[in-house]
Formats: sequence, C-alpha cells, structure tokens
Amino acid sequence: MWIWGVLAALLLIALSSRGSFGVANEALRQRFAAQPTPVGVDLPFDVPHLELESLPPRLQEAARELLRALNRGEAGRPVEPAVESARLRIEVRELRRVAGEVQIRGQVTNISRREVQVPISAFELRDSAGVSYLAGEGASSTLRPGQSTPLELSVPLPPGRGLLLTTTLPPDPPVEQRLIAAETKP
Repeated sequence: MWIWGVLAALLLIALSSRGSFGVANEALRQRFAAQPTPVGVDLPFDVPHLELESLPPRLQEAARELLRALNRGEAGRPVEPAVESARLRIEVRELRRVAGEVQIRGQVTNISRREVQVPISAFELRDSAGVSYLAGEGASSTLRPGQSTPLELSVPLPPGRGLLLTTTLPPDPPVEQRLIAAETKP
C-alpha cells in the first residue's frame, strides 16, 4: 500500500514542478510576419538604432560574435539577453538563423506577486529598416507569481539587419531588448 502512496506522491511532485519551473505552453511559440508599411504615411515610431557602432564598446565584440555564429548557422547569444518590466522578466538565451528565419528561444517569467496574463500580442519585433513583425494569433499564457513559460519566436529577418524585441504589457511601460546589431557597410 505504501508503494502506491510513494508513486502517487512522485506523480504529484512531477506535475507540480513542471508548473513552477516552466509551462509547456504553445501560446508563446509563434511565427511572426512582416507587417505592411503604409505608403505616404509617417511611421508612428522611430527606426531603431541597431548598428554595432551605437553599442557600448563592451557589447560590440559580443555582437560581432553573434553575427558570425548566425552566418555559420549556429546559435548565439543576443546583444541584450534579459530585460525586466514591472511584472515580467524576458530572457532570450539563443538566436539561430534557419532557412531564412531567425529563431528566438528563451523564457518569460512572472516577477510580480500577482497572476499575469501574457498575450502573444505583447511582443513586437522590429528590424533596423523599420519593418515591424507581429504574430497572427491571439494566444496567451497565464503565469502565477514566479512561474515561467518558454518563449519561442521565429521571424523572417533579412540578412544584415538588426533586430529589436519590444514587450508591451499595459499598464507597464514598454521594454526594449536589442537582439541583433547590424554592421554598417562603408
């Protein structure tokens, strides 16, 4: 009888630890698509400055190493691996170029004391040419305090462009995370 009790306890521990260390959730695993830019209309945002020269000297070599890794088809670390808003910590651990897309892998953690709903629409990618990339579906993930979920995004980023991830979860102000810095060509 006690063997059944131990097995039941192990099952409950496995289920509860999966929820606290990471949620297997498809909501924050999305493919982003470029949004059309209206012709003759002023853009509602500034084009992000994602050139290597705009980075602090300590980040420039790391950004160059990332570009070399992406060009070889290997994984690399982003320029800014983690940012925090009032309620979320967004960590990007790996970037990789695969078949014309950049895959972004990391996790989102609720750092607040309350449950937070994180819709995929909270994430916007923008490249150094000003092109905005959004996900098409309205999926979301609800995170308890301290809970994390995987963040897996892919974007059809043309080679040679920088990439910025903006996370907007009102009422918190948006946070920006430079992922890729582009080399300026002479």
